[in-house]
Amino acid sequence: KRYRLLELPPYLILHLARFKTNNYSREKNPTIVAFPVKNLDLGSYTFPKNGKKQPPSEADVRSMNVKELQALLKEFGRPDIAASAIEKSDLVEATVDFVCKSLPDLLADKYDLVANITHDSPADVGREGKHDPLQEGSYKCFVHHNATNQWYEIQDLHVQETMPQLIGVSESYLLIFERKSAQHVDFSKYISEGVSR
Repeated sequence: KRYRLLELPPYLILHLARFKTNNYSREKNPTIVAFPVKNLDLGSYTFPKNGKKQPPSEADVRSMNVKELQALLKEFGRPDIAASAIEKSDLVEATVDFVCKSLPDLLADKYDLVANITHDSPADVGREGKHDPLQEGSYKCFVHHNATNQWYEIQDLHVQETMPQLIGVSESYLLIFERKSAQHVDFSKYISEGVSR
């Protein structure tokens, strides 16, 4: 059986089943799970793919008049781009830049990691009568700060900068992804009505 999603949420939270209980004890699975920090693409899991309208081509945008360009930018939640343009040529270039270069990524079913919660336990915990891994050990959280594009490692009151390469080498327990489009685009309007010309 195969399942497909009709619509993707702005945030995606994935819980990895690290702990299992058998007849005698609770054990932790220490497997390192590989995942992308940027551009987790869920496009193949959505349905229907053909129902989504595509943004206009660069040639279509360049052939629009000022009112059509302003309406297009307003439709995608960016009337500020039209307001800042003085000449028509500036408006055309700004619209091409947004609609043809940025918008396809924003409309894609892609997510970026914003937080990764890990569980670290001592090596002997959970083995042959040792303590429960949920009672021992500690949780660590890696958090992405969008404004500075910096990753931070947080454990209790200790906060320090870290490199994104180190996030995937820990025993992830909970992954939180943000859809790339979560900020400016109203998807329901775009998907149902298409681009007005």
